[in-house]
Amino acid sequence: MAGIALMGAGLLMRAWRPSALSLPDRPEKDRHTDRGVAKAARRSRDGVATILPRNMTGSLGRSLLIMGAGLVMVRVLDEFVEDEEALF
Repeated sequence: MAGIALMGAGLLMRAWRPSALSLPDRPEKDRHTDRGVAKAARRSRDGVATILPRNMTGSLGRSLLIMGAGLVMVRVLDEFVEDEEALF
């Protein structure tokens, strides 16, 4: 039941994408006048933003789906194992 609940929560989170958790779109202009620390901070921010998902709830939902499916799979496979050798 817990695995199915995790999978359901993951599906709901992937469908619900609040705008507060969305990353802003990158500006079209590439003209920047910053220098020094501000330039390094902007480049670091842009580099990290390229690997992050567009919406954080989608990433959390995917993680819950994987955990729930793994839990269900372990329980199903555990039914085929002798009771003395069962992990859970």
